[in-house]
Amino acid sequence: MKYIVFGLGNYGAALSTKLVQRGHEVIGVDHQLDRVEKWKNQITHTVAMDATRREAIETLPLHEVDAVIVAIGENEGAIVMVAALLKSIGVPRIISRVTSPLQKTVLEAMNLSEFVYPEEEAAERFANQLNMPAALDSYRITDRYQVVEVSVPGRLVGSKVAQAELGDYKDLHLVAVTHAVESRNVLGLTGRKKEVACRPGPDLELKTGDTLVLVGPVSSIEAFVEG
Repeated sequence: MKYIVFGLGNYGAALSTKLVQRGHEVIGVDHQLDRVEKWKNQITHTVAMDATRREAIETLPLHEVDAVIVAIGENEGAIVMVAALLKSIGVPRIISRVTSPLQKTVLEAMNLSEFVYPEEEAAERFANQLNMPAALDSYRITDRYQVVEVSVPGRLVGSKVAQAELGDYKDLHLVAVTHAVESRNVLGLTGRKKEVACRPGPDLELKTGDTLVLVGPVSSIEAFVEG
């Protein structure tokens, strides 16, 4: 797939390089030449331009990509301006970064409906980790339900999935178990990598270092982890 990403700051550059690593074609756009130069070898194409100028962005293949992503972070006004220009040009799919509630309100007034909240999501994940030390990662599905990866509680090490007490929490579901296995790289060096067992069977044994991927209310996940 093909994307245009406006803004090559920390978030935009990370997003662009990860998309390229996954086999997609990305045009990265930024007004700062040093950023464009920094990422030119890791992003498919990089362009230095002032994206708030209509005549400038109209030189891009805006109608030939699967989505245009406004990833600018340091200038809220620029996000709104670029999104408005893209909308007026008729770009079919615009995904915008949001940094404040007011900004989202303005963007919604322009009939934009796809948003990303990198700062808020990162803060929520970190808050979950502070609140629940066993949590390694999390993703919010709704205000009530989240996907949370947690370390196997010590009391369950050596138990089988069927003995994991999940039945005590009717709204909690185990979707995967990950465990580290030894592997060798091309140089013959020994390391460890993750293996994932999706929808694990009742006889799978839980070991030290394993993680559980759970779906449910955070309160239920906390209660399960704390035992």
